[in-house]
Amino acid sequence: SAQALRNSEPLVISAEAGKAVNLTCTFGDNSIKEVMMWYKQRLEHAPLEVGSQLGGKTAVISNQLDKTRFKLNRIASGISLSIERVTKQDEGMYFCGETGKKTSGQLNFSTATFLAVTGQLNTSVLQTAVRWSVSPGESVTLQCTVMSEISAADLRVLWFRAAAGQSFPEIIYTHQNSSSRQCEISSSTSCSLYEFSKNILDQHHTGTYYCAVAVCGKIIFGNGTSVQLNDNLGFLLDNGWCLL
Repeated sequence: SAQALRNSEPLVISAEAGKAVNLTCTFGDNSIKEVMMWYKQRLEHAPLEVGSQLGGKTAVISNQLDKTRFKLNRIASGISLSIERVTKQDEGMYFCGETGKKTSGQLNFSTATFLAVTGQLNTSVLQTAVRWSVSPGESVTLQCTVMSEISAADLRVLWFRAAAGQSFPEIIYTHQNSSSRQCEISSSTSCSLYEFSKNILDQHHTGTYYCAVAVCGKIIFGNGTSVQLNDNLGFLLDNGWCLL
């Protein structure tokens, strides 16, 4: 069943440009898999097959990717994907799939992991409140500071929510260019403040909220703010960190 296929990684991971990344996919049974594969999907693009392995044969990497950097490896009860010297072009959602004799050729998919690659664009995203605790029915206002050498008019700012049990982090809000406020910074860098308010009615609205910027075909994530239910309203401030 689809539930037997598990991407072992968190919903969002980050890696510095030039570093290596390893993603692992495991299966809930030891039955023979006819085909195992990994996919990549970028925002507003169709999924791209990264590579596949047919039975016990050698894995094949897509011709659209750099075969010197992408590798599929058979592991115990699953298959892993390793990416060497990651670049911004590697950023996106990654998920695995498989077919086996028990599934009669049906293709099952895992949940997805968003790989955020840091360190190549002079754009940073900072969320200063790292945790909110609210009572059911109360509202939170999340703040996001975006600093970039690219003008605010050319930036697309989005909010994602990642929660346990989700297959994909969901896009829940997109800012219009006019919805930001300017903040003081050097003349060569624009600084914009964004706010997003949300009523937290129940557990379906909890999770980690990420502010992200889509620019030049890339997505740059903030550090995330955890929103959970509690009896008392409060938040924890932190110096935070940003993904560049």
